Amino acid sequence: MIPTDPSPLVPPTAPRTVDLDGSDLVWRSHAISGSDQAAELVMLHHDPERETRTVMVRFPPAWRRDAVGHQPAGEEMVLLTGALTISGHTATAGSYLLIEPRATRSASSTVDGTRALVWFSGPGGGWSEGSAEAAGSIRVAPLDGSLSRSANDVMSGSVTVHDDLAEQTFPCDVDVLWTAHRRWAHVVSGDLVPAHSGPAVVRRWA
Repeated sequence: MIPTDPSPLVPPTAPRTVDLDGSDLVWRSHAISGSDQAAELVMLHHDPERETRTVMVRFPPAWRRDAVGHQPAGEEMVLLTGALTISGHTATAGSYLLIEPRATRSASSTVDGTRALVWFSGPGGGWSEGSAEAAGSIRVAPLDGSLSRSANDVMSGSVTVHDDLAEQTFPCDVDVLWTAHRRWAHVVSGDLVPAHSGPAVVRRWA
């Protein structure tokens, strides 16, 4: 007898992409630690087991945080519009900002109309005044092929930028942001990356 597979191979499927300018997005007010001005955010993805979150943040006009402090989570963001200054570093639209866990956050402010896609890794909240003993670093980088943030003891996963990302699968869960189209998708390991032309930022979660 020739054995048969009762579960034939199913080709990978492509997840739905989210229009980051879409009118159907659900914005919620969110208090930012250390600031008395709330921002608005859209929760795009949340993995409670990994303690990771993907959100889009819209800052109010003239937002600022004069407090000096740190938080346990790592934070990476792509500035979609406007500009954000933190601890002497300024990220403008089309750039990447890395804030490692326990990095000292001071003199934070935005220009009007600032919006960012943010990846959090680590526990939420936990704002503490002042600098941490083992403070992380902050850096700003352009969104081009030279950007490659590898996994390390401080930040898990990785971030890379692709001039054009072909339809493919990844061996781990990823977030993909198409900057020119302002589209985003969370792609589970084994699923097919949606077809969009142009530059793409890939945030691997493992």
